[in-house]
Amino acid sequence: MWKKIATVLGLVCAFSAGAETLSGRDIIDRARQNSSGFQDMSHRVRMVLIDENGDKSEREMLLKARVGSNGESNSLSIFTAPQREKGIALLTNASKGESDEQWLYLPSTKRLKRITGSSRTSSFRGSEFTFEDLSDQNPDSYRFERVGEEACGELQCYVVDRFPGPGLESSYSKTRLWIDTTHFRPFKADFFDGAGKPFKSMQAYDYRQFDSRFWNPARIVMTNLQTGKATELVSLELKMNTGLKESEFTELAIRSWR
Repeated sequence: MWKKIATVLGLVCAFSAGAETLSGRDIIDRARQNSSGFQDMSHRVRMVLIDENGDKSEREMLLKARVGSNGESNSLSIFTAPQREKGIALLTNASKGESDEQWLYLPSTKRLKRITGSSRTSSFRGSEFTFEDLSDQNPDSYRFERVGEEACGELQCYVVDRFPGPGLESSYSKTRLWIDTTHFRPFKADFFDGAGKPFKSMQAYDYRQFDSRFWNPARIVMTNLQTGKATELVSLELKMNTGLKESEFTELAIRSWR
């Protein structure tokens, strides 16, 4: 999936591919390159859980991310409302060229729990997003096939199939991605379960440009095609390059957050 904050929230920079023929991996690499170039970001987001009957419950989150000089990155997702979820946090650390590491913090236990193995395919706090969806997802762990091109709304999109590589534990046997040919922004992803049946679908809406280079969708919806449930992420406020420190992405910072 597209890279955690830059992934789930689509922070990509605009540039044209020109007339060259790109492979599936080339397209994915271009999209990932578009998420580089910022030092840090802070993003307030509303999470809306929608059950099979259409009933909704809302939460709010603060998403923070920073990129270090050596290519390592840190991201933190922390619930700010309602009170019963407040302080629950997901910390992700990634080193260049390596798989990322994730920890879940629960205020009730006051401990960080490492997310490993099959736990990565579990739901994140009852949403339709899994810990896997919110991870960095190193492209070296996947195989990509370019399917072709087709219209996606008023734009033209590359269609790329992604398959988990050997030894990678995943909820999905295949993910089909739609990425626009002009700005390399992810617009849609269809996920297939272990039996190859349609499982979930994710759609990004209303991209907006920040600082004349970074793109962010105003809304992302992940729909479970098998249960009818959905989770919506709505962008409330986005700030970039405000000087976040590495110390803000530690267990101590999470414990002391108010």
